[in-house]
Amino acid sequence: MSLQKTLEQFLGSCARCAIARERPFIIGVAGSVGKSSTKTAIGVALGAGEEGSSVIATKKNYNNELGVPLTIFDCDAPGRSVFAWAGLLSRAWLMRVGIVPLPARMYVLEMGTDHPGDLSYLTSIAPPNISVLTAIGPEHTEFFGSVEAVAGEEVAILRALKADGVAVTNADDAIIRQLMTSLTVQNYSFGMAEDATSRIVESRLVIDEAFPQASGLEIRLSLIGTTKIIRLTGMVGRPQAYAVAAALAVVSAVDGDESRALERLEHGFYGMAGRTRLIEGIKRTWLIDDSYNSSPLAALSALHDLATFPIQDGCHRIAALGDMLELGSLAESSHQEVGRAVALNKIDLLVACGAFASIVAEAAIAAGMPQDRVFTFPESRAAGLFIQDRMKKGDVVLIKGSQGSRMERISKELMAHPEKAEELLVRHTREWIEKE
Repeated sequence: MSLQKTLEQFLGSCARCAIARERPFIIGVAGSVGKSSTKTAIGVALGAGEEGSSVIATKKNYNNELGVPLTIFDCDAPGRSVFAWAGLLSRAWLMRVGIVPLPARMYVLEMGTDHPGDLSYLTSIAPPNISVLTAIGPEHTEFFGSVEAVAGEEVAILRALKADGVAVTNADDAIIRQLMTSLTVQNYSFGMAEDATSRIVESRLVIDEAFPQASGLEIRLSLIGTTKIIRLTGMVGRPQAYAVAAALAVVSAVDGDESRALERLEHGFYGMAGRTRLIEGIKRTWLIDDSYNSSPLAALSALHDLATFPIQDGCHRIAALGDMLELGSLAESSHQEVGRAVALNKIDLLVACGAFASIVAEAAIAAGMPQDRVFTFPESRAAGLFIQDRMKKGDVVLIKGSQGSRMERISKELMAHPEKAEELLVRHTREWIEKE
């Protein structure tokens, strides 16, 4: 066993003991897409980060064997610092034996999975009182083999609930609805379905040309029969609407103050870098920066958001799409599906990057997209320069791809205020920028 794995297991054991003794309220968030935005929205709605708050939500991407204990202990990743590791291990042991109490009474924990058994392990550390399941679709199928296997893994967060636990699930996801038929726990749901507890009635993008910073997503929700309206600046897309709806369902499940939650979301939820963020582009254009990661479900949703983005006559919708990774045997068919969706959504220009670029391009052309509007590039830098030359005032560019595609480089190339790159974009630390 490697030293890294040994340290992770020690930290997990310490977190498990501390939680078993102090019994904080645990909200676990899992799913194929939307976990980070949903976790963030829930945390904001419940007051995480506010002065005097007893709520802690996962920060960054701390959603694995190391990240979950780090969140529980409220620590940053120690990196390669021996002293930071010594401090973390000491803090973990002190909390394990009860000398130092846990820093929160409620945790909102994002729980990710790359391999079978990951969620069962994470829920054994922090058994959830509320389990939130965002969606199920192709993800990491290189390791799972099929969507059915992914579903079998993701349902672990629901099966970890005790009899008095609460499930908060996506009412629009057919796989999740089927899974819920075999469970007896109380269920609060969110989505566009008529029977959703927290129902998205309408979501639309509002563009303010005079004051671009005020542009964003307006969402009308029905929460247990009461209509709520919220405006989220600096973001676009159905994933953000779902994140807000899920957060309000959780607030209802814990008998929280829904009006206060809405106020917190409207003034404190700005989405996360690289997740359908609305950014001003050069030449008075707009960017939908969705460059953090990509999967088939997320790519199709992003293309829908691009297709419905309001533009004036003569302006264009441009899709810059990178590879979707870790799909295994589903990689080719998934990229073909995305290529077809580009054509069916009547996107004006396709710029595909990476090893699967030709597959996306060929599928788009076969589905009716004119060949002279389809372009491929081996990597993102060249694609960014190409788009910069082609784009004109009023155009909108969707930028999406898995981490390995480094699509955030295109966002940096096209943003109107590159001095804000570190604030607005993913992977813009010195360490990432220097990576090839």
